[in-house]
Amino acid sequence: MPNSIRVPRLLLTNDDGIDAPGLKALIQIAQDIAEEVWVIAPEHDQSGTGQSISLHQPLRGWPRGERSWAIDGTPADCVAMAVSHFMAKARPSFILSGINAGANVGDEINLSGTLGAAFTGLMLNIPSIAISQAYGTSRQDIRWDTAQAIAPKLLRYFLTHAWHKDTCLSINIPDCDANLIKGFRWARSAINNIANIHIDERDDHREQKYFWLTLERRDHEPDNNSDAAILENNQVAVTCLGSNRSITVDEPWHPFEDNS
Repeated sequence: MPNSIRVPRLLLTNDDGIDAPGLKALIQIAQDIAEEVWVIAPEHDQSGTGQSISLHQPLRGWPRGERSWAIDGTPADCVAMAVSHFMAKARPSFILSGINAGANVGDEINLSGTLGAAFTGLMLNIPSIAISQAYGTSRQDIRWDTAQAIAPKLLRYFLTHAWHKDTCLSINIPDCDANLIKGFRWARSAINNIANIHIDERDDHREQKYFWLTLERRDHEPDNNSDAAILENNQVAVTCLGSNRSITVDEPWHPFEDNS
């Protein structure tokens, strides 16, 4: 990448935790696109925390090397700590969040801590991109080599091409070999791909109840321009996402009326 488009100060974070392989891959990529790389990431896995920040307990941090800290909070906490504390004298020029283990498409964008970090960057007026690598059936079989091959090309493009200033970007890389990827397409979010939240109730060894929550997914609605459909076509899905979730209501919906 030409030196003229290197990022002065790049902040990296994620939601899988500071030791996650996706973040390690992103650090390697970042070395070639930034003059100064900061890593402020959760100490442990914070998947599903969305854009939540910690208001009811203090945060602790542990240094992990030069310009690197592990924080016992959410991805949004990490961005806040970086911008308002660790990098307060020289704010990040750009934020990259990821590389997430698994796609963040459809309804899941509302839950994703990877995107929560990017939304927090957007809220603080810092250009932000979230990157996710789709996988098949196992988190132990993720194509990090594909992400490492494709992400630098995408970042080179978006560092030199503008997008809507009131949005962050969500980049989803398909689960296939890099040489099978057929470019990227602008996408919109699939809808109704989460059917329910399943509660698995169990008893511990002291006969106390505990619960596991898991998402129940359904096939996304047919839409060739959705992020989910584009991924299935072995293309990278790039979605502009804004923090303003308001919509124009043409006809009010009355939830307690029988509309069948």
